Parts: sequence; C-alpha cells; structure tokens
Amino acid sequence: MFNCRLREVLLGTALGVLSANLAIAEHEHSSSDFEVFVAAEAFHGTGQTHSGGADPWIDADLVFGATAHRFRVFGEYYVTPDERDLERFQMGFEFVPETVLWLGRFHQPASAWNTEHHHGQYLQTDITRPYIERWEDEHGIIPQHIIGALFESRQPFGKDGAIQISSGVGAAPVLSDQQLDAFSLIGSNPGRHRLSVTGRLAYLPHYTGASSLGLLFGHDDLSVSSARTLASLNSNNLKLSIYGAYSDWTAEPWRIVAAGYYVDVSLMQISQHESFTSGYLQFERQLPRRFTVFGRLECSARLQESRYVALFNDADGDIEIALRRQALGLRWDFTRRQALTFEISHIVSLSQKSNELRAQWSAAIP
Repeated sequence: MFNCRLREVLLGTALGVLSANLAIAEHEHSSSDFEVFVAAEAFHGTGQTHSGGADPWIDADLVFGATAHRFRVFGEYYVTPDERDLERFQMGFEFVPETVLWLGRFHQPASAWNTEHHHGQYLQTDITRPYIERWEDEHGIIPQHIIGALFESRQPFGKDGAIQISSGVGAAPVLSDQQLDAFSLIGSNPGRHRLSVTGRLAYLPHYTGASSLGLLFGHDDLSVSSARTLASLNSNNLKLSIYGAYSDWTAEPWRIVAAGYYVDVSLMQISQHESFTSGYLQFERQLPRRFTVFGRLECSARLQESRYVALFNDADGDIEIALRRQALGLRWDFTRRQALTFEISHIVSLSQKSNELRAQWSAAIP
C-alpha cells in the first residue's frame, strides 16, 4: 500500500510540473535537454563463463531534462537487451541560485564515482567502474538508488572556491537473494523499504571547475525479503553505515580519482557487528591525438570475512565480488562524441583469480 501511494503521489506531481513546463515553454527562462549515451562492449575473462555482473554487451542511456523558471524536471532511462528501468526521475525547485530541493528517485550522493559518471559509459574514461561502486543489479553491495528528497547546494567559499552540500533522505533498497532491490517507479516493489540517509560535503577549489574533494556518509536500514537470506543472516533487518572520503583532481593533462570507504554492518536481531573497507586509486593522462591512458588499483580488507558480502557472491564461476584489481587501459576519442576504449585487468575475487580483456565503443547523441 505504501509503495502504491508513493508512486501515485510522484506521478501526480510529475504531471503537474510537466503541465506547468508546457504552459510556459515559450518563456525565455524555459529550456529543455535530451541526450542519449550508447555503448557496445566485447568481453573475455579467463575462468569465467560470461561477464556475470559486468556491464551488458550493448546499452543505451536516455537523459532528459526541462527547466521552467525555478522548476526542474530530470530523468534517466536505461535500456539493455535484458533491462529497462527508469533509473532517475526527479522534480526540483531552486529556492535560490545553486540551491535545489528534488523529489523522486535519484543516485545517492555518498558515492564518489556514480554521482559523476551515472549510467552513460561515454561519461567515464574507463570501461569498468570500481567494484565498491557497482549498481545494485550488478551485485553492488552499497545502495545506489534512493527514492525520496534530495537537497543540493553550491555556495562560494574563499576567493575562487565553493562548498558543495548534497543530502538525501528516502526509502532504502530491500535485501533479497544476492541483490539489493531499489524502489522501482515502473516495476513491482516486494518487501518493506526502510529509511536511507546519505550525504556529501565537498570543497571545490574553483567554483565552476571539475576538481573536488570531500567526505561521504550513508546510513541505510535494510529489510530482508528472502527466506534464504534470512536463514543466512539470522536477522530480518540490518543497518548499513558508510563513511568515506574522496578526491577527484584535475591538473591537465592529469586527472586523479581516489576514494576510501569504511562500511559497518549491524545485524539487528542477533546484535552482531561486522565491518570492511574498500578503496581505489585511478589516474588518467591525456596524450596527443585525443588519446587518454588510464590505470586503476582497487583494494579491500575483511570482505572475505563478511557474512553480508557473501550473500552477493554467486558460485557460478564468474566474479561478483573482487578483493583486489589492477586495471590498465587506453581510450581514443577518434571523432566528435565517439570513443574506442580498451581495458585489461587482473582480479582476485573471493574464490578465484582472473584476467579480463574488454573493448568498447561509446558515443553521445547528439
């Protein structure tokens, strides 16, 4: 009942906002955007039967937005041969310049990676994302999609810099069989969605620049919707607390992206705690003729000891959870808004080692 009512409220509000946008579409302060990101990928992994939780071999990401005075509407629709999902749908109001309150489904702000790159493969230099940053349906172990309210503000700080605050409150995913199930706007929502509170505090050395560094926080109250998961944990409710720090620094021709997470898992019914850490360091360097070379190191501690993490590992011979990874690749932006990328990596998982080779074409339209 809660799920149905929430969806009805959101869709009703969306129709009202869209109607307002159409009524004043001719006004000089109104605008709209539409962009499509597409990608096709080839994959081979030693000792693996298929790409498992990796990105599908072909996908399309449709991003749309509209602005009318202080009102904002934004959405992201992701399509693969096996999946169609409204990943984000947000309606916002800008109270003062650079301060917006959004309602809807959004990417939680405590992710150092997904907040910047989203679902469009063209937007990130490399092919893969760090394992700790994977989406829920890719065996991701941290919630990434929340439905509720998102507050975002960027204010001047010092001579040229800015302070950026993002905070989200809403419904957390449900823990089912080997997966976190985020609240869906177009699908079914079994289980009880409990509270999620996430946030980011960042410093930007240049108000409109790409560089930033900051602190990350997340607290998710997860309910268990699967009898199998309940039997493994002996608890139908757990609390996930996430603390992190990140840096995304650009000094051409270099870019350095780094993040570290500490995750505490509390099983409520049996009063048991466990924790693990995970982090990554990625470097990128632009080369002549629109080439970019990149590399990434990922490392974790105590993942193999976590009962919570073990839930996401499927004994099918493929890699869902990685303890360590070293990746190296090359991207070539061979023409306007199109790129070819090659990436090789060595992975140590919970139960095996593997070498992966990936090749990808990605583009942005128009």
